[in-house]
Amino acid sequence: MEQAETNAGQTLGIIGLILGILTFLLGFIPCIGIIAIIPGIVAIIISAIGLSQANKNNGARGINIGALVVSIIGVLVASLWLIFVVGIASLNEDKIEGFVEEMIDESLYNPELQDALQDLENQLDEVCIDSIKYKNDSLSIDIKIVNE
Repeated sequence: MEQAETNAGQTLGIIGLILGILTFLLGFIPCIGIIAIIPGIVAIIISAIGLSQANKNNGARGINIGALVVSIIGVLVASLWLIFVVGIASLNEDKIEGFVEEMIDESLYNPELQDALQDLENQLDEVCIDSIKYKNDSLSIDIKIVNE
């Protein structure tokens, strides 16, 4: 003879699921995502208590397991932001300047980018703005192409 399932732990599962979803969504916001660790840990604890109650009283465990999984994933996402912020904060000024200079060198002194900028500059040398008119909330620009 089977025992009927009870509602034991479902309220805690719902609360844990709501907090877990909140943690997951907040975890993706840059810099603010670190704050999501707090409701995530609370959601993990509440979900674990709800799962324990459901196991003891033959209650439905699905919502508690879902809340636990979503909460753990949310805490992991928020923890990645924490690791990123701590990593940036641990860099000293020389390393940061070196990193910025390296990024500038890679982007601005890229031969392909330089060629594209030179082509654009050559094309702009052939263009001359003849007139700019603003009338009745509209802007018109007349451009002449100068052929040398």
